[in-house]
Amino acid sequence: MSGGQAGAAPRTVEIAIGGMHCAACAARVEKQLNLLPGVEAAVNFATEKAHVRYLPGMAEAEGLLAAVEKTGFTATLSTAATRGEEEARKLAAYRAEVKRFWLSAALTLPLVGQMLFMFGGHGDSHVEVIPRWLQLVLATPVQFWIGWRFYAGGFNALRGGSGNMDVLVALGTTMAWAYSAVVTLAGLHQHVYFEASTAVITLVLLGKILEARAKAKTSAAIEALVKLQPQTAHVERDGQLVERSEEHTSELQ
Repeated sequence: MSGGQAGAAPRTVEIAIGGMHCAACAARVEKQLNLLPGVEAAVNFATEKAHVRYLPGMAEAEGLLAAVEKTGFTATLSTAATRGEEEARKLAAYRAEVKRFWLSAALTLPLVGQMLFMFGGHGDSHVEVIPRWLQLVLATPVQFWIGWRFYAGGFNALRGGSGNMDVLVALGTTMAWAYSAVVTLAGLHQHVYFEASTAVITLVLLGKILEARAKAKTSAAIEALVKLQPQTAHVERDGQLVERSEEHTSELQ
């Protein structure tokens, strides 16, 4: 780091980032932040936070938040006062995710269940117990409502000039759903793959829930360590000891 205001000491801030779905998202945010002059950033996907060190005059907190939002994610400054709100937001998002998963599983189960007839000795490996129009009705909300997060995440990744898992999930399931929808609506005698598209979305959602639980445990452990740090620091300035609160100690780093 060089430049900035003459004699200005580097400052450190922590940014809470919302909407990251994978390590590639964290890498994209980190790259965007480090492109800013006078900025050194490290993004932790597990804690969903960015630790940023910057030079005043070359960069400001508002510009850092704008850079994160440019990549398609939400960004807020993380302080001791806002950590409770962050945890409440994560908990609400986790509960909403669990509800979406169970709804997706309920709609997917009938579609996947009929595949058992392929092994029931019926001779026809393409036995369809559920009418195709009903399969279309069951699969559509899973694809475009419950699975909307993959479209949004994929769009943000492509807009940022990279790809991620969301792009693959959205592309693969959309092709399976679209082909099956055309076959169903056109009355063609071809196999449909509604069970494949819905099963992929449901299983990926399950993985996201397990991942969120692991991240929550990691965040709780880190928060416990943060609470152990002193809230004030005594700094010698011009021969005198000055007490500095937590929000100002970053200026000393």
